[in-house]
Amino acid sequence: MGRQNVIVGTAGHIDHGKSALVERLTGVHPDRFKEEQERGITLDLGFAALEIDETTISFVDVPGHEKLIRNMIAGATGIDIILFAVDATEGIKPQTIEHADILSVLNIETLIVVLTKADKVSEALLNRRLSEAREFFNRFTYPYKRFLTVSIYEQHSIDNLKKTLYECSGLISSRYTSHDFLMRIDRSFSVKGAGTVVTGSCITGQIKTGDDIEILPAGIQTKVKNIQVHSKNSLSASAGDRAALNVTGVDKNNVHRGDIAAAPKVFSPAASFYARLKTFSSISKKDVIKHNKSYRFLIGTYAGEAKIILLGKKSLNAGESALCKIVPDKSYTPLFGEAFFLRSLSPQITVAGGKVLSITNFGLAKNNLLTLLSCMENGKAEEAFKVLETNIEGTFDIPTLIQFTDKKSDEIKHLIKKYFISAGRTVTPRKYFSKITDMAKEEIYSGKTLSLSGYHKYFKNSENIWKIFRENLIRLAEKNGYTYENEKIFKKRKSEHEKLADEIYEKMSQDVSLSNAANLSSFLNISEKAAANALTILANKGKVKKLDEKNFIRTDIFDNFIQLAVKTAKKEQYIDLKKAKTIIKAPRKILIPLIEQLDKTGLFTNKDNKRYLKGDETAEF
Repeated sequence: MGRQNVIVGTAGHIDHGKSALVERLTGVHPDRFKEEQERGITLDLGFAALEIDETTISFVDVPGHEKLIRNMIAGATGIDIILFAVDATEGIKPQTIEHADILSVLNIETLIVVLTKADKVSEALLNRRLSEAREFFNRFTYPYKRFLTVSIYEQHSIDNLKKTLYECSGLISSRYTSHDFLMRIDRSFSVKGAGTVVTGSCITGQIKTGDDIEILPAGIQTKVKNIQVHSKNSLSASAGDRAALNVTGVDKNNVHRGDIAAAPKVFSPAASFYARLKTFSSISKKDVIKHNKSYRFLIGTYAGEAKIILLGKKSLNAGESALCKIVPDKSYTPLFGEAFFLRSLSPQITVAGGKVLSITNFGLAKNNLLTLLSCMENGKAEEAFKVLETNIEGTFDIPTLIQFTDKKSDEIKHLIKKYFISAGRTVTPRKYFSKITDMAKEEIYSGKTLSLSGYHKYFKNSENIWKIFRENLIRLAEKNGYTYENEKIFKKRKSEHEKLADEIYEKMSQDVSLSNAANLSSFLNISEKAAANALTILANKGKVKKLDEKNFIRTDIFDNFIQLAVKTAKKEQYIDLKKAKTIIKAPRKILIPLIEQLDKTGLFTNKDNKRYLKGDETAEF
């Protein structure tokens, strides 16, 4: 299987044996506070780890009673497998139902349902409870489900559970180790002599001692001094690890549960974001979601309040869904597809769950935004890019990949290149770029002097995109004979010498014998000096090619002759002066140096004034 880290989240009703089960598996009791030990319940997140071969299985043991449901949601952040405890003596209970509803939103693929305290019931009741559990949990669409009966006092059942956990670990999809580092913070405390420590689940990437990180949303810049993974010192931590980071120069009071520790200048906190929201089918009529109303809001390790702005609906009844805008009371740094939950403020019950679709509206009008969100929700990345390209004018930033989409990096890079001009994460639609370029070209070709500064306003939000536009326009203008000086583009008046050069160039296309200063002087009734100067101007522009000390030929005519000479040599084995006459009607003074130019191409070999294509020299012998 190879080295891997797997996070298992436990869930279930209060006193259904989750913490005891984790302690039996790992030897570590997840309860961390004295109050918890005395009361026998887990008040906050508890963590322990089990090593099997090269697999580290981290257990996130979360509370089961209603008042602390927010910790259960926090514990679900980043988990791979759900270990759901159901007490065989009690069966399905209210918190079983609520936990199951919540976890069904979290994109977790593997569910292991464990009937605990199997030693305390008869075989008949155990079988009945197992049947009830199967019927209840089969309502949810987990790709992988396992059902076990366990007693913490029976070693064979514990061994069977360990085996099942190890087998299910092999089903886990690869983590986002190639992305930039991000860790959801669930605790912040101070250690005497060491300083501030933040703990949490590593969601993406890798961090090493000595690396710079930032704490978001505050934007606090700091450095990682020491790392612990699963309570052991380590030089690094990766996606899937439970980690503690000892950071420098940060007051623990400035770091809060719900913040993130991340690679600097990568992730974007959002004051609001857009999502698909769905109410749970079990809620009552009085718990319907209402437009523009605030609810208790839970996402990752963050818990607060958020205003819900429904898009296109006034309310959501049980089992209904809608696209919406979430406005939390504090900026958050969501990932694409990240799950969140809403709880009514009074009474406090979990009423709905949802998934993040976009951390920005990109400035789109409502109907276009709805189309974009629908594309993002249904995995239609290219259609989403088309919406952005068609409806946005100007520049905008595309969020870092895992805040923007769940598609592969190569696919998104290809689509960005196809639909946008980009500079880093800042882009402008190709359609818009072309529109502004055409405006500028029309102004230039009309004979006006174009001031480049007048076009800066179209790309004012990105100096890098403006630089690309500016350089592209200058290059295009100069290619078409325009002049760029002092941030202006204009058609420079040609000198008399340049006008004469243009006239000679046209005459040389009509008669290749007009090839030197002497015959041009006679033909046009100008001085040889003027003709020679014109030929020099044309040669410097690459419009004519010098054949010998006196004669020139237009470059396009010369290139065409070379191509035809190659075809002739292939067909008739060689080319000589006689065959050259069939290609171009020209006097000997032109044909002879033309034939000699073939030797300089590297394509021909000269034998007895016959030019053979290299490799075909012996064809006639």
